Amino acid sequence: MSESPRVLVIDDEPAICELIEAVAESAGFSVRTASSPAEIEESIQGRFDLVVLDLSLGELDGIEVMSRLGTTHRGLPVILVSGADETLITTAGRIAEMHRLRVIATFAKPFSLDLLRSAMLEWTHVANERIDPTGPRLRIDDEALFDPEFMHLVYQPKVSVSTGDVVGVEALVRWRHPDKGDVSPAAYVALVEDLGRTSELLDAIMTMAAHDRFRYRALASMPDVSLNISVLDLDDDELPRRAQRILTTTSPAESWTFEVTETTPIPDLTPTVAVLTRLRLAGFKLAVDDFGTGTSNYERLLVAPFTELKIDRAMVSRLDASAAEPDAMVRSGVDVGHSLGLQVVAEGVETVEQFTLIRSLGCDAVQGYFVSAPVKPVQIDAALDRWAENFEVLGLDR
Repeated sequence: MSESPRVLVIDDEPAICELIEAVAESAGFSVRTASSPAEIEESIQGRFDLVVLDLSLGELDGIEVMSRLGTTHRGLPVILVSGADETLITTAGRIAEMHRLRVIATFAKPFSLDLLRSAMLEWTHVANERIDPTGPRLRIDDEALFDPEFMHLVYQPKVSVSTGDVVGVEALVRWRHPDKGDVSPAAYVALVEDLGRTSELLDAIMTMAAHDRFRYRALASMPDVSLNISVLDLDDDELPRRAQRILTTTSPAESWTFEVTETTPIPDLTPTVAVLTRLRLAGFKLAVDDFGTGTSNYERLLVAPFTELKIDRAMVSRLDASAAEPDAMVRSGVDVGHSLGLQVVAEGVETVEQFTLIRSLGCDAVQGYFVSAPVKPVQIDAALDRWAENFEVLGLDR
């Protein structure tokens, strides 16, 4: 018999813990509760599949707990509950996402137990990824970590909001566990970072992308191919030379972009900016990834020679077609990028309404499932043909 999924309930009111515990057990979870600061401190060190977290915890607070959970349990699904007003709860949800937690739902007290149970059952969609959501605890044999038998790249198109034309693709790594199936990209990258092997991952991705670009016509003719690079690799003096050696064998440096993904704080900007500047001098383009999540900051934009700014999907998801005014933070992101002479790309665009709003704000390009899911190289042409047809049918060309 398979083990029941585990939920941790954190609330400083024992009676509320008991109530949520009953709901969780009815949904098939095994439950651990924590009310006192000592219980909370001990419990968050454990392993679980879902957390129901109250934001007001007396001596502690939910924001502090989220920070600790994000450090040790990246990608963990959470449900937030609070007696605070909806604005504060919504803000707390954004903070949770900044800490790389996955917010399934937020509830203001008092809440419907039926709705809470339904939200808990949403955990099964995360479970379908067939991984331990705590990410870095996933174990992969060292020999298989970068084995091309298990690892491959998929590509997600970026398109112009004005013409609909493809302006590039982003290469995204995928890894299939021989026993557990597809591994979450976030969990796989977190594991590589945990092992201190991000440089090896980047070299493997560059090699695979160069090979794909040589082998597949759709990629060979692509205006730009973006590769994600961790800030952990930006103190490597040899990186610019390795990038030139590996990538320019198939396409010129000007047709490659490095997207800087900041999953950990930058301890010292000086070597980072030096490596970024050398990459630009070699002809490569540079993008700030996940702008608006709190990890991307203005200082980095001002001192490094970036060419593109990518607005994070969490910000895009807040766009509301019925709102009197467009979201101020998204508008600010577009304005900041353009004021610095950068191309601005919105990530995570999933609906025609989001596309239309993004275009009205002056964004240059979009990326997301509305255009295309990430696809294998042989599927790129078909994906772009479908997009071109939808662009015309929906009247977006006008």
